[in-house]
Amino acid sequence: MISTFLIIIIGLSVFALFVTAALSPIETLSWWAGWTEREISGEDIEDDGGDPAAKIAAHKSDDHLYVVYLSGIASISGRFLLPRELAFIKGLKSRLPDATIIADVFPYSPAGLPLLAAPRAFDRLWRRVQKIKLTGKSTILAVLINMRNVFQVMVSADHRYGPIFNQGAADVIEQALLRHGYKRGSNAPVAIIGYSGGAQIAIGATPFLTARLGAPIDVVSIGGVMASDPGLHFLRRLHCFIGEKDNVRKIGGAMFPERWSIMAHSEWNAAKHDGRIVEHSIPEMKHAGAKGYFGLIKIGEKRNNERTQELVESVLSAG
Repeated sequence: MISTFLIIIIGLSVFALFVTAALSPIETLSWWAGWTEREISGEDIEDDGGDPAAKIAAHKSDDHLYVVYLSGIASISGRFLLPRELAFIKGLKSRLPDATIIADVFPYSPAGLPLLAAPRAFDRLWRRVQKIKLTGKSTILAVLINMRNVFQVMVSADHRYGPIFNQGAADVIEQALLRHGYKRGSNAPVAIIGYSGGAQIAIGATPFLTARLGAPIDVVSIGGVMASDPGLHFLRRLHCFIGEKDNVRKIGGAMFPERWSIMAHSEWNAAKHDGRIVEHSIPEMKHAGAKGYFGLIKIGEKRNNERTQELVESVLSAG
């Protein structure tokens, strides 16, 4: 009985996974066709007194740094980060008190719609999966969230659908910047921190953000899974933090042949040759978990979360 039930659950999970994969490009195309509305938060609506963030921005200089954090593939919404990520953002804010740090962006939808937003196919499934995930249990269903977002990363890296998806991602990021007081034309620098698959979306969105904001944009990749994306031409600099024991990042690098050294004229290798890609190796660091980039267990004198904060602070402070 139990084995039969387990087989049914696995079968349904695999079916949902394949359907989700098939729908990934369709979600992008539906956004492009105008069939999907952008997520509107309460902060998007100004009251009679105006937007408080805009008032704060009036006192900021043109060189004020804005930092946007894009979560990894375990994300379900920009409003719900994992505890390790929340600790990282909190620590980074304390280290960069003069910067505006934004962490409410969901990058795995061209409309910025979180998985729990309705209407969306499999809405009940995502809610059930999230409840399981919050209990800390690692199940086949919980893996669905990761796989669904992996497909979105692949769409971002795709030469056919990528420009459409990345334009939507750029719109979501731009709206977040404007909500937090950014002024178009101010030339205020923007840094996008992308963890895991978030790094690919950060790079893919860069050309559109550069055109809209007219400001220098840096990307900080934390264990990033990235393609040789045309967006690399528009970056001022890409800082790659690479854990020596991060096998996920290694797999990501092998997935995209244009990143291989033999592809000398690819966007990736051209950016490396120009010095716009700077790699920072981190000893003993894994991709996720207690020994991952955001690990909260003290290893030696410091937690990995603190080590990652220090490294990110160092490159952002250098400008």
